[in-house]
Formats: sequence, structure tokens, C-alpha cells
Amino acid sequence: MKKRPFNRENLKNVPNVPGIYELIDRNEKTIYTGKSNHLKERLSDHLGRFKDAKFFRVRFMPPKAAEKVENKIIKKKKPRYNRRKW
Repeated sequence: MKKRPFNRENLKNVPNVPGIYELIDRNEKTIYTGKSNHLKERLSDHLGRFKDAKFFRVRFMPPKAAEKVENKIIKKKKPRYNRRKW
């Protein structure tokens, strides 16, 4: 899972399929993790919302698997914007 700069240009290459994503700050710390059935749309929605997000990672997987992986990432990395789920 390769990280890429979080900008419109890089989002053009993300397919609109189910999976999980991580938003990463300049210190390489995960600040938000989420799942979506339409990754490209969801990440585009987040562009203006998370000003400190400099990079992103995506993993493509079925929705049921995405939920489990998302929860594991949140428990392990404790992203700042996912506090409700710790």
C-alpha cells in the first residue's frame, strides 16, 4: 500500500470501488482512517475538510473485509480524527 500526495491530481487515479483509506500528515502519522464503497468520491469529499492531510493510502477490498481492517487500523494507530472508535 503506497502512500501518495493528497491532491486532486492523484485522486484522478483512484478507482471508485470499495475499500479503506488512510489520511496521513506531514509527520507520516495517520490522522484519519475510513472505509467506503466509492473510494474516489469519498476521498474527494475529504480534500477540503482535512487541511493537515498531506498523503493518503488506499486498499481495495470487499465492504465486509474493509470494516474489519478499518477497525484494526484505528485500534493500532489511534488516528486523531477517529477518537470515537478507539
